[in-house]
Amino acid sequence: MIIKKWKLFLEELVGETEISDTKLYIKSMEMSIQDKLFFIENVDFDVIVDFGCANGTFLSKVKLIKPDVKIIAYDTDHLMLQASREILNNSEALITNNWSEIANELKKYKSPLLNLSSVIHEVYSYSNSDEIKKFWNEQVFNNNFKWIVIRDMIPSSNLETNNNFKADAIKVRKRANKFFLNSFEKRWGSIDDNYKTLCHFLLKYRYVVNWDREVTENYLPVNLEYLKSKIPSGYSITFEDSFNVPFIQNTIIKDFGVRLQYPTHLKMIIKNNNLWNT
Repeated sequence: MIIKKWKLFLEELVGETEISDTKLYIKSMEMSIQDKLFFIENVDFDVIVDFGCANGTFLSKVKLIKPDVKIIAYDTDHLMLQASREILNNSEALITNNWSEIANELKKYKSPLLNLSSVIHEVYSYSNSDEIKKFWNEQVFNNNFKWIVIRDMIPSSNLETNNNFKADAIKVRKRANKFFLNSFEKRWGSIDDNYKTLCHFLLKYRYVVNWDREVTENYLPVNLEYLKSKIPSGYSITFEDSFNVPFIQNTIIKDFGVRLQYPTHLKMIIKNNNLWNT
């Protein structure tokens, strides 16, 4: 089964590796749903757009907490949209792969929210430079959204300059599955050469079932400083938290005896101050 998911407002799609176990893929994403709801009580919004909506579980949780909020599920894959229709109420939710339809719907609301959970790295993994530029300039920061919520693997640039990791790399190389480590290094370079590369492998090594797909994705395409440079004037960051996911941190300690030295994940809320209608 080929799932062309998480294409995120991009008109020209590029090839993508097949997901060998779709149920496991979705289950692994659902594990972090509670953390992805970090913004729910701190932002006043009347409609939420969740793109790369998968099977709609995240939006179903939003609806339970905020029953009066309009929910919009966006995905380019018809199987994911079909799965969302089985979970979400079609009479209450807009479930679509048509962004123009979403843009028209947003005109009815005062405080639209765009949810970007674990999708920015997907954009960079499956898009060319023009599509990435379009993503930031025309889709994310387009004045359609009062709020933009981000949760993804976005570390500080400190990750790239850390030189105190050689002992950790030795431990990982000794204990890691040789096939998967070699496959990773063939594409991304040696874990001995750069701490970012080592962290990239540590974030990825568990996904062996869908390895052919996962190994091709760039989990860490942007850093925090780059993200902030993309935020236009008139927008402000109202919440920011760099962190390590406890489950991931503990699993890495158990498997390799090393601890992530810097936060690898980011939660951020951005407010569009150009919209004065709320």
